[in-house]
Amino acid sequence: MVDTFYTYMIGTDTPILDIAFHFDSECYDPKQFSKSLLAELEEIMNIWTNSEKDSRIDYVPVPWQADYSTQHDKNPALLFVKNFNALAKEMNLHDGLFTVAVLKGLGNDKNLSLWFKDALDAGISPTVKFLFHDTVANPVFEELVVKYTPYITTIPINLNMPKAMEQVAAMGDPNDPATTYRQSFMKMMNEISAGNETKAEKWGQECIKTATQFISKDPYWIMQVVVVYIAPANDKIRYRKKEETLAYAQKAVETATASKAYFENDIVSQLMAQAVMFRGTVFFINGNRTEACTDFSVAFETYKQQGNMPLAIEACRMAGESALKSGQKDYAAKILSDGARLGNTIDAEAAAGTTYAGVLDLLLQTNHFALISMQELNEIALPIYGPDWIKKVTNWKQIPDNAALKKGKWKQLKIKIDT
Repeated sequence: MVDTFYTYMIGTDTPILDIAFHFDSECYDPKQFSKSLLAELEEIMNIWTNSEKDSRIDYVPVPWQADYSTQHDKNPALLFVKNFNALAKEMNLHDGLFTVAVLKGLGNDKNLSLWFKDALDAGISPTVKFLFHDTVANPVFEELVVKYTPYITTIPINLNMPKAMEQVAAMGDPNDPATTYRQSFMKMMNEISAGNETKAEKWGQECIKTATQFISKDPYWIMQVVVVYIAPANDKIRYRKKEETLAYAQKAVETATASKAYFENDIVSQLMAQAVMFRGTVFFINGNRTEACTDFSVAFETYKQQGNMPLAIEACRMAGESALKSGQKDYAAKILSDGARLGNTIDAEAAAGTTYAGVLDLLLQTNHFALISMQELNEIALPIYGPDWIKKVTNWKQIPDNAALKKGKWKQLKIKIDT
């Protein structure tokens, strides 16, 4: 919603007459941040000066050029502030209007706070404003605001997001079933978020009623039925209602299976994978590891056929863990060996975004040697994790430093995921 407001600011049909410039650069190094912002500003002004204009646009030349001579070692923000001040002077807006730098990228909170302090010390022109956002939940700029009041003003955005989303969902033709469905769906999700179990279930039933009513006219409604069965099932997990959760999960699988009468393999495959993956999770939570293993195995093969490697890897990991916990050690070794070979299709950065290390960790706990040798495992894992890959995958639940990972190095942080 904040980003939408930023876009609204630069609209030609809004009452906002300030001239706003959007910047996407992120501040990870205060010394380089000004250079990144200035490069963006140069590009914006180059487009304004040299692009072909619509006949409805009154072109006004702005004789501004970036001046890199204002760089200052002790104040890295000075470069951008002085250049933006100069641009505002050239804009020569009427009194009460401002040239606004909208900093959307933000970046590292501490570094950005330091940069803002330097920007204030650099002397921001009275005709210039910087606009950036913070959150109530994690007010990272609170200290900055307190220290530099009144130079920094907080504008609270008091939005009732659940109601706003319901209103957005209600937009459209009231006679179109999609409008009714969207509104019911948002009400269901809002009640789930608010912890109102009974009301959430009520709106879920309304969604299913609308969707099933129109399947014969448009079979794509069946996809929504699967989604709606899974949503309240997730909610039931919160209340530890095992039987009701499983009942919803079963209905999701039954609906996905019924979709075979309406669609070709691709859509059916997607629905089935989603439904059985969820039902497998319900079985696993309920302690039925044998049934969970079956569902996760089906999901693994389906996701693999789709080429969806992240979900195939996770399904494989859960199938392997379910098999081990239900005493199916030979099967665990087999499916985890298959999952390990997916490593031939991913690199270190892609692996960091999946639970592939968990697959290898479980595999090392099995008697896998007849299915996949240590030599083959080494050839797969070495390019991803480096020479001490065994140590790294057995500690995979620690959070890796992704920046170091991109450089081919793993730095294990002493922060553990609560499993």
